[in-house]
Amino acid sequence: MKEKNVHIVPHTHWDREWYFTNARSTVYLISQVNEVIDVLEKNPDTYYYLLDAQSSLIEDYLSFYPEKRPVLEKLIGSQRLLIGPWYTQTDQIAVAQESIVRNLYYGIEFAGQLGHSMMIGYCPDIFGQGGNMPQIYRKSGIKSAIIWRGIGHSKLKQNEFLWKGTDGTEILAIQMPFGYFYGANIPETSEELKHFSSLMIPKLEQRSAFNQLYMPNGFDQLPINHQLNQIVAKLNGIDSDRQYLISSPEKYLAELWKDIRSQSDKKLPRVTGELLDGEDSRVHKSIYSTRADLKKKNNQLENYVTNVLEPISTLGYLCGLCYPQREIERVWKILFKNAAHDSIGNCNSDSTNFDIGARNKSAYDFAQNIAEKVMRDISMNIRTDQDYSFTVFNPLPVPRSELLDTWVYLPDGNYHFEDVDGHEIPYEIISQQDQSDYVLHQAELLTPTMYRSHEKKKLPQKVYHTHIKFWVDNVPGLGYRQFYLHSDTAAELAAFCEKKQNQIENEYYQVWFDASTRTFSVKAKKTGRVYQRQFEIIENGDGGDSYNYSPPDQDLSITSSEAQVAEIKSHFGSLEQSIAVQMNFQVPQDLSARARRQKNGQMPLNLSVSLNRQDPVVHVSVKVVNQVLSHRVRVKCHTDIHGQGSLADGLFGTVQRPFVHPQAAHWQQDHWVEKPIELNPLQSFAALSDAHATVAVLTDGVREYEVTGENYSDLMLTLFRTYSYMGKKELLYRPGRASGETIVPTPDAEIQGRHEFSLGVYYSDQSFDRAEVGQVSKKLFSPLQCYESAPFLNSRIRFIRNESAVGKLPVQRGCLDVSGSTAVVSALKKAEKDSGVIIRCFNDFIRNSATVVLPPDAESVDLDEATPAEPKDSIHQFILKPSEFKTYKLVIGDENSDHNTRAH
Repeated sequence: MKEKNVHIVPHTHWDREWYFTNARSTVYLISQVNEVIDVLEKNPDTYYYLLDAQSSLIEDYLSFYPEKRPVLEKLIGSQRLLIGPWYTQTDQIAVAQESIVRNLYYGIEFAGQLGHSMMIGYCPDIFGQGGNMPQIYRKSGIKSAIIWRGIGHSKLKQNEFLWKGTDGTEILAIQMPFGYFYGANIPETSEELKHFSSLMIPKLEQRSAFNQLYMPNGFDQLPINHQLNQIVAKLNGIDSDRQYLISSPEKYLAELWKDIRSQSDKKLPRVTGELLDGEDSRVHKSIYSTRADLKKKNNQLENYVTNVLEPISTLGYLCGLCYPQREIERVWKILFKNAAHDSIGNCNSDSTNFDIGARNKSAYDFAQNIAEKVMRDISMNIRTDQDYSFTVFNPLPVPRSELLDTWVYLPDGNYHFEDVDGHEIPYEIISQQDQSDYVLHQAELLTPTMYRSHEKKKLPQKVYHTHIKFWVDNVPGLGYRQFYLHSDTAAELAAFCEKKQNQIENEYYQVWFDASTRTFSVKAKKTGRVYQRQFEIIENGDGGDSYNYSPPDQDLSITSSEAQVAEIKSHFGSLEQSIAVQMNFQVPQDLSARARRQKNGQMPLNLSVSLNRQDPVVHVSVKVVNQVLSHRVRVKCHTDIHGQGSLADGLFGTVQRPFVHPQAAHWQQDHWVEKPIELNPLQSFAALSDAHATVAVLTDGVREYEVTGENYSDLMLTLFRTYSYMGKKELLYRPGRASGETIVPTPDAEIQGRHEFSLGVYYSDQSFDRAEVGQVSKKLFSPLQCYESAPFLNSRIRFIRNESAVGKLPVQRGCLDVSGSTAVVSALKKAEKDSGVIIRCFNDFIRNSATVVLPPDAESVDLDEATPAEPKDSIHQFILKPSEFKTYKLVIGDENSDHNTRAH
C-alpha cells in the first residue's frame, strides 16, 4: 500500500476584477461555471472543484441562470462543487474587522442555502493574514485554514502548523508554500508526467511532516481540466511510491487530521499573530495607501454602516419599526464586492477603479437614505406639539453630552433652542444659504392639501440651509432626545467670530501655531506637558506602483518648515475654536524634476486645527490641491515618547509591532522578495506610549502609519500617495518582476484635484492600557445624528409622505446602556434570524482584561448568532482577555408595539 497521498485539487482563483473589469470577469464566469457543471456531471465519482471559496460567484451566476439552481444544489450539497465560507475572497488587512465577520456570515449562509459551505479558511492569494483570524474562524465554526502569503521559510519549515491568534485561539493551518498555482500546468503525456512527479512532488514532501500532500491544480481564471482522470491514472501507473487522487480541501484535511491524531509524537510548530512577512511571497504592505481617495471612501462607509446605520436601525426596531434587514444586507454585499482581492487593494486598471468608486457611491447613498428614513419614522412618531423639532440620535450604547455638527433648515428671525426640559442650549451658526424659493415654493406647490390656512401661517418668510453646531446634553445610550426651536425676538443669533489670535483652547488643551516651523504646539493642560512640531506635513517622491510605495532612486523631501504661509484665520465660539493656516509648498512636479532637485510645482494646502468643548480629541483637517505627480504626503506628530514599539488596532484588538523588523538590515542578503518595511496597517488608530503618556492618531481615512525619528518617537500617518502605472519592475523596496501589468498606465491614480483628509489626535497622561484609546476612537467615528421636523419639510426635499403621526413615542428614550464597560463595542445590530439584539465587544488593551456590563439576560453566542459560546447564567458582567472578542445576544423589550406587527 502506498504511504503518501497526493491530493490534486482542481480549482480556480477567480479575481472578480483586476486589470480587467467585473463585466469581463462575469461574462467568462458564466462560461466557466457551465463548463464545471458539465465536467462534474460527466464524472460523478471522481471530480471535485473548488470555486475559490467565494459564494458570491454562484450568486452572480444564478442571477443570470436561476434555472440552474437545482443542479448546483445537487453538486454543492454533495460537496463536489465547493463554495464558501467567504462571500468574496477579501483582503483581511485592508478592511474593517466587521467586514470580515459579515463576509464570512453571508458567504456561509448563501452556500448553506445551496446545500453546503466549505468550512475552511481558504485564502490562496490575499496580501497577508490578520492576527486575530484564528478566533474569527473558530467563532464562525471553522477549525482550519489553507493560506499562502505572509509567512516565510525562516519562520516555518513545514506546511502544517498551529496558528495562534493574538487572543490565544489556535487552529490548524496549512501553507501552500509554492502558491495556489503550483500544480496548474500538470502535463498529459507519460514522459512529461515522469518528470513532473520526480521534480514537483519531492518539493512538497520536503515541506510536509505527514503523508498527505496538497497539490493545487489551478490558476487565475483557469478553466477546469477535462483530462484530469486520465492524468491521475497515468501518474498512479508511473509512480509506485505515491497514491494520486482528485481531491478537495475537505477530503485532504480529513485525511490529514487522521495522520495528526495517529502520529501524536509529531509536534506541530506554532506561529502567532498576524502573518505579514514578504520573505517568500509579496504582501505589498504599502497597498493600504494605494488610491487613497477610494480607500478613504471605503473606510468611511464601513464605519457608517457599523457605527451609525445598524445601531440606529436597531433603535428603530426597538421603537416598533421594521428592521431593514435586506436593505442593509444589500449595502454589505456591495461592500464585499469592493473588499474582494484585488478590488480593495485598488491595484487595478483605472476603469476597474472607476467601477469600484461607483459601487461605493451607490452603497453610501443607499445606506444614508436607509438611516434617514428610520430617523424620520421615529421622529414623526414622537409625541410633541412643537413646530420645529430636532431629534438627536445616539448610536452608541452609552449616554452622551457633546457637540453636534449638522445641517438643518432654519427660518428667518430670531430664536433660541431648548431641550425637552425647557433649558436653553448653546449653538453656533457656521454658514447659511438662502433657499427660500426652493423650499417654500415646493412646500406649497407639492403638498397643497397639507397647508390649510392655519398651517400656512406657520410658514416663515425665509428659509436658510444652515451649517450649525449644537451642544446637546444627556442623549441616552442607543437612544434619542428631542430639542426645539422657539422664536425669540430678544435673542441674538450666535455665530463664529474671526479673531487675529494665534492660540485656541478648551478644557483639555492649549494649541498654537508656530510660525518658525509652520507646525503646531499642543499643551496638555492637566500635566503642562507641551508637544511641539505637531501636524507637520512631509512630502516626498513615490517611485512605486499600484502595489507598493517605493522611494525614487533620487528623492527630495519637503517639510512644513519650507512652506510659504499665505494666511492664518482663527475662529472663536463658545463651542469650538479653530486655527486654519493656508500654506503653499514648492515641490517637484514629477520624478524627473525631483531627481534634479527642482521645485517647479505648487501644492496649495490648508491645515486646520480645532478644539471642541469638553472634547479630548484635537481635530485636524488637511485640504490639499494635488497637481503634481508621483509623490506621497504624510502628517507627522513628534511625541518625545520612547516606547517599546508601535501600537495600532487590528482585528478585534491592539497589535504591538517593533520599530524595525528583525530582517530589515539584511533582507537582500537573505533573499527576501520584498523589503520588510514598517509601513503598517491600522483599523482606526496608531499610537506611541510609555508608562506616563500616550499619543494616538485617529483616522477614518488611509489606514497606514509609520514610526520614524532618531528615537522612534515620530508618529507618521499617510494621507495619500500617487503613481503612474499599475506595475513597475525593479523597485527599491521590491526588486525583480512587476506585480501588476507594466503596460497599464493609471493616470487616475495620480488623484489630481482637491482632497480633504480628517484625523484626530488624542493626548493622554496615562499608559496605553489606561488611556482608553479604543473607546475614544469609537466615539469619534460614531457621531450623533440629527433629524429635523419643520412645517415645510414634507416636500420634494425629502419625498412627500402621508405622515401617520400616531405620537406614541416619548420625547427621549434610551434602549441600551453599557456604561461601566471598558471593552470597545464593535457592532450593535438586530440578529439576522430572530428578534434578539446583537452586541459585539472586544478588548483593545495590551495586558489588562476588559469588562462588558450587559443586561442579565445577555447570552454569549458564536458569529452565527445562534450557537451558544458558553453556558448561560445570571451574570451580566463579562470579562475579555486582551485581543479577545465576544458576541452577545440580548432580548430588549419593546413597550410600544408587537415585534410581529411592525410598521414599515
